Amino acid sequence: MTLTFWKYNIGLILLSFFFSFTAFAQEGNDPYVNTDRQNKKTEEKGKTNNNSFTDKLRYGGSFGAYFGQQTYVELSPRVGYKLKERFIVGTGVNYMYFSVKSYGQKFVSHIYGPSFFAQYGIISGLFAHGEFNAFNIKVYQPLPPYNAERIWIGSAPVGLGYYSGGHFGGAYLAILYDLINNPYSPYYNGGLPLVLRVGLLF
Repeated sequence: MTLTFWKYNIGLILLSFFFSFTAFAQEGNDPYVNTDRQNKKTEEKGKTNNNSFTDKLRYGGSFGAYFGQQTYVELSPRVGYKLKERFIVGTGVNYMYFSVKSYGQKFVSHIYGPSFFAQYGIISGLFAHGEFNAFNIKVYQPLPPYNAERIWIGSAPVGLGYYSGGHFGGAYLAILYDLINNPYSPYYNGGLPLVLRVGLLF
């Protein structure tokens, strides 16, 4: 990570975790570790159709920002399905505002596309995360007349994260490595392809 990244995002990270410790401190259970207390709750809820499809749905999303020569602001809502006690798969959409300064001009693009992800809870809030994103992005020619066209590219961040919250929801922080590292990707920064992800899960 560059110093610029931390300078502009450290406040966002701290705010997210403050939110998780206050708004969701009512439940101290780790959703990835089924404790005895949670087992009792699960058994009680099982009597009222706990195994239905909607009971296994998880909602959330992530947000992020990067400022510098390349700038993006990201909003990515997600919905997941709990296949196993610790294993969640799901889908979502990405929307990003992206801009880059080149040849003395500022080029702006709106980026969007679907996303597919999987998460596996390891222990005590720690989880493994992998996803594939398809981005529809506008690409500019670097020379006059600066024509632009929209193309599809892929991104595949994988890595580890930490969840902080309770049974009813909380926040997570993940550090991911983009396996594709496409130069046109909004995650591309010319160096190590790391992605810092801050999100919510309910």
